Amino acid sequence: MKSNATMWLAAATMCIGTIATSCNDDVDNSRTELAVKGEYVLAATVSPDGTDVTYLLGAESLESGALSTRKEGFEATGGTWIFFGDKALYNLQYNQGEAGVTESYALNAEGKLYKRPGVYNITRFTTYGVAGENIVTVSAVDTKDADAEGNKKKGLGFNFLHAADETTSTKTIAGEDFLGNGEYVTFAGLVERGGKVYTSVVPMGMSKWAVRNYTGEFDHSKVADKTGGSGSGAFDIGVIPGTQYPDQAFVAIYDNTAFDGTPVIVSTDQMGYACGRMRSQYYQTLWAADNGDIYVFSPGYGRMTTGEFYTTGTLGAKVMRIKGGATTFDDSYGAVDLEALAGGKSFLRTWHISGDYFLLQMYTGSDTPGGLDTRGTGATRLAVYKGSDKSFYYVDGIPASDQVTAIGGTPYTENGAIYIPIVASGEHAIYKIDPATHSATRGLEVEAQSIDAVGRLAPR
Repeated sequence: MKSNATMWLAAATMCIGTIATSCNDDVDNSRTELAVKGEYVLAATVSPDGTDVTYLLGAESLESGALSTRKEGFEATGGTWIFFGDKALYNLQYNQGEAGVTESYALNAEGKLYKRPGVYNITRFTTYGVAGENIVTVSAVDTKDADAEGNKKKGLGFNFLHAADETTSTKTIAGEDFLGNGEYVTFAGLVERGGKVYTSVVPMGMSKWAVRNYTGEFDHSKVADKTGGSGSGAFDIGVIPGTQYPDQAFVAIYDNTAFDGTPVIVSTDQMGYACGRMRSQYYQTLWAADNGDIYVFSPGYGRMTTGEFYTTGTLGAKVMRIKGGATTFDDSYGAVDLEALAGGKSFLRTWHISGDYFLLQMYTGSDTPGGLDTRGTGATRLAVYKGSDKSFYYVDGIPASDQVTAIGGTPYTENGAIYIPIVASGEHAIYKIDPATHSATRGLEVEAQSIDAVGRLAPR
């Protein structure tokens, strides 16, 4: 049994019943622990006065019944939810790029949910995952190294949250010219298999330091001569703001969970970089099948980077395979055209279910290639992909795509099935998906504005 690491929901629905006005009145916020109904734990959000409030709930089953945050909820700080196996649930705090306070929750021997004493102050992150004994977050950062003009080198900043000790540590490794092409990078997702850690490497363009100091070849016409962009995409004069290699995918393979040493780089020009996108967040789209094979999914987001200083990609959504223990992409498997199988649609994110079955959250729009949206909206269908026979099926039994307003980012897998929250037409429920039949069954209902995560914690 396992829970998949994911991001928060972007729900835009109305609260059910009286929850919008009376939710907080029914919850004792002074509690330090809560006797939950079962080992399945859900994070749910309500907005009684326009401000989001998150509660943790316990359930005996994900396949039937109903829960409400009223009286049954344990108030928690919202965030990006990730389970460390069945031992703890973390709420990673992003806080718009500033340092945030992260907490974790667990079940004690009596089956009561409580907030663990450890509190973590972590720097900004754009991706996260589990490696060894740690929850790990990663982001491209500025280092202290600079040239004579004060242009700082880029690096990769790590936060390690040790699950057992409730301690934290940080490190920064070199990020400039990480792939040998002059660009700095970030990571997207972490997969630990066979004593190694696999991560998708996403090239980000060239910093001022690289433009001035890199001695290799690059496209000088892409160097910005004016500022542009906005938010996390804002850029300054003297940089190349986006990758010059949108139609290439890279995977780094580390032989340790501390990300020490030089990794093996696996690359291909048969598909674009492998990650989902939601603004500055990079979702994991590489996963290990049960036999250890690594499947690498690319939505083809390089097609969305358009503009005077950007190189626009052409390749659509594809999936490729790295055989277990190998250090190259599997030529015999090739690059499977997922977009063709999906009727012209790409995907936002993926999860491993069991065996070599994977769940894909599919886009449904028509205004962009593959329906892509870098803000994460418009992905309201689900599909199952089976790696060994390259089969693709849309999931039956879930609400129609035009009724779905949010799909949970932290699903849970058990006994070969995956359980995922879906918000549709004001109704909120957990759906059980059988990958072999690619069919869904409506299960546990939750009275809340959104269901942010679902998983299991074992008493200990």
